[in-house]
Amino acid sequence: MGKKTKKNKNKKQINTDRNREVSALFFALAAFVTAFLSVVPENAKLIGAAYTSVFVGLFGTGAYLIPFVLIWFFIIYVKKSYELKERADFLWAFFIVISGSLLAESIKVSFSAADISGRYIGVNLYPFFDKLLGGWLTFAAVLILFVFFVSKLVRLPLGKIIYAVFKSSKSEIPENENKKESKDKDAPAEKFEAFDTPAAKPNIISKKEKNKNENLKESESVKPNIPEVKYDSKTIKYELPLTDLLKKDSVSGVETDESELRRRAEQLRKTLEDFEISAQVQDIIPGPVVTRYDLVLAPGVKIQSITNIIENISLTMRTPSIRVVPVAEKGMVGVEVPNPKSVTVGLRSILETAVFENSKSMLSLALGKMTDGEAYVTDLTSMPHLLIAGATGSGKSVGIHTIILSILYKARPDEVKFTIIDPKRVEMPVYGDLPHLYNPSTSAADAGIITNSREAAVSLKKIVTLMEDRYKKFANASVRNIGEYNAKMAETGGEKEFYLVVIIDELADLMLVAKKEVEDSIQRLAQMARAVGIHLILATQRPSINVITGIIKANFPARLSFQTTSQIDSRVILDMIGAENLLGKGDMLFLPSGEARPTRLQGAFVSLKEIEKVVGFINDQNFPRIYEPLAVEVSAVSGFDAASEKAMKDLLPALYLIKERRSISQDLLKANFGGSARATNILSLLSVRGFISKPEGTNKWKIDFEKIDDYLAQHEE
Repeated sequence: MGKKTKKNKNKKQINTDRNREVSALFFALAAFVTAFLSVVPENAKLIGAAYTSVFVGLFGTGAYLIPFVLIWFFIIYVKKSYELKERADFLWAFFIVISGSLLAESIKVSFSAADISGRYIGVNLYPFFDKLLGGWLTFAAVLILFVFFVSKLVRLPLGKIIYAVFKSSKSEIPENENKKESKDKDAPAEKFEAFDTPAAKPNIISKKEKNKNENLKESESVKPNIPEVKYDSKTIKYELPLTDLLKKDSVSGVETDESELRRRAEQLRKTLEDFEISAQVQDIIPGPVVTRYDLVLAPGVKIQSITNIIENISLTMRTPSIRVVPVAEKGMVGVEVPNPKSVTVGLRSILETAVFENSKSMLSLALGKMTDGEAYVTDLTSMPHLLIAGATGSGKSVGIHTIILSILYKARPDEVKFTIIDPKRVEMPVYGDLPHLYNPSTSAADAGIITNSREAAVSLKKIVTLMEDRYKKFANASVRNIGEYNAKMAETGGEKEFYLVVIIDELADLMLVAKKEVEDSIQRLAQMARAVGIHLILATQRPSINVITGIIKANFPARLSFQTTSQIDSRVILDMIGAENLLGKGDMLFLPSGEARPTRLQGAFVSLKEIEKVVGFINDQNFPRIYEPLAVEVSAVSGFDAASEKAMKDLLPALYLIKERRSISQDLLKANFGGSARATNILSLLSVRGFISKPEGTNKWKIDFEKIDDYLAQHEE
């Protein structure tokens, strides 16, 4: 059903593309014909005369705008990145021709231009505007209307352009620089004298004004990683997706009202003053969702004095929650206050940044933007695994989609593969036909999303086998990791190994079904899989100690927490409180490996329609799923009983013990192997294998010594 649905979607997309191409051809021909009839109507004889009498007689000079409008329609239909708005576009085109005719008549009257005329439309409409506004005001009003209609048709954000021009002209006004000079001359001891005087205006540090020298120096030495067509060893052509498939952000940046920011900064200072906390707002750093106010505390004031009154500050600032973080590099305390109006962060705005384009890793993750509006891109290979938690509706599933798309924009199907485990069955089916999928339990052609919890446990066990096979292969090649191995294969012409990203969307469900087996597999992979290019991403909406056990946490130093329902859940995932104060809808705390404190990010949003476009672009290339089957099949783990597997290792010692003692009992096994549960498992295995039996009517075990001797003879080394 999934494949049929996908084929139907592809057919619809193909039909839509064909319709656009036919429409584009029609508008191109219409533009040429109308231009020909407008310039040399006498060569068209009757048709030229008819066109002149109808259109030129109706619109006058405004009729000459018709070819340009048709050319623009041709551009809209040719470039698929433009969204079709047929009714609105035709309406704006009609208004352009009407206003053009009126503008021509206005120019004729105002400037006495005899060669320009509005003919029927212009002559009849102009008197109304002339009596209403007057000659020159009529000309200005009609010109503004004409420009407005043109901007609507060509999708030009006229309001933003006017705002940007006004803002830039305003920013060119020189500020009083005496404050900076006096600030530099003040000694550190005099720094806090200002707490007794009215507070100075805090600095508003926008994204553009932030110091980027270090990042620029690094980026200058690295050439942009422009997506290009690459070929694998089998010369299969593949193109990376284009960012045009994703939507642009509704706004280019964070719109800030300086007066409002300064008002809220003063409100924050007064609130602290009401609780006898002396502090000044030094810097204001607006972001897409929260604004950080950096405070300079007076001597003797503790950070805890601010954290103790968080709820009072939230009430005064009229915000759902605030977060207090020390800013060690500046020697200040940051108070993160939610903006009255948040800005949605789109994935495209991060993928198009130099930080992402210059990243050489195929496992680069475009997580979102920091509180100052800077794009945040990290590398999964350096983590090397990621643990994600968050309550329902906090943005966890969207975050996983963002991670998957980030890798799809960097890697070919033969370079990176995904094993996606989705017990919920509702979030990941959109990736069901991706050529990047890898399922160790099936053939390459049948690989899909794993939804059965028992199958997931088996697949994780098989991925452990894959890891062990790769270690043997790397040892034979005398290399230490997948990077060195692929580099060596590139020199010798051998087959490279792909990176494997294992994504589990709901870990809690797997832990309920097969906790011991899943935990053992995750532990082994987390401890050893990094060197062979296997990385884990675990997500759960219930970060309890039963799900995220101590063993899992110890092997997942990189954590990503969305909003949690309590401080206890925040401590489980991050080992500290704070996640319970997040705002939801992609607001997250990311704790990188080796860092002491998490970084607050606003996660990038990507819609289901955008995901379908990217996946459709990839699937349309018909790239085959290529991977070699496992050398060792793990068929014995269909039941996945770890206790039985351990008992199998104890079988030979138990048989030798029975042969020596000439008897068998649970107490005997318990004394020699330790633990009643282990003894019970061994006893059960001996009974199933037929080495011992219990005749009817007796409670004593009967031992088949002949069968034991035969088994031991076969397995003697």
